[in-house]
Amino acid sequence: MAAYARACPGKLSLITQNVDGLHQLAGSHDAICLHGDVMRNQWLDVCCPQCNIQQALARGGEPPRCGACGNMLRPGVVWFGEHLPADALAQAEQAVNRCEVMLVVGTSGGVYPAAGLVFQAHQRGAKVVVVNPAATELDMLADAIVQQNAAQALPHLLHAS
Repeated sequence: MAAYARACPGKLSLITQNVDGLHQLAGSHDAICLHGDVMRNQWLDVCCPQCNIQQALARGGEPPRCGACGNMLRPGVVWFGEHLPADALAQAEQAVNRCEVMLVVGTSGGVYPAAGLVFQAHQRGAKVVVVNPAATELDMLADAIVQQNAAQALPHLLHAS
């Protein structure tokens, strides 16, 4: 899912569940990555004061480990059953609380708590536009539904705005 929350003219927030970094490669520098970033590393467990990611990577091994406590590195993404990063969720909620329009793109709307942000925007009075080729669980909240894929719909929406 990518949700674009427009808070005021010229201010756009990108909230994404994607972990691949493609939004950033496309020029979205302030993307709020709810499910983390596969290009970043994090410790599997709470790290000790000596844990250093660069040293673990330089030492190598599969997976790289902390030389002091043996903690392992893992991709910086949210795995099933884990909580979303608190700072990313807080940023997303702030953007949603300020938004006037939320464009929800490419999601079934069934993954929570991310899908809950659409409910939050709707409850606060924001207009909700859902762009997805098939019906979604969020359609009931939508002020407008565009049943096309993002590659087809977004250029038309951009041109119309």
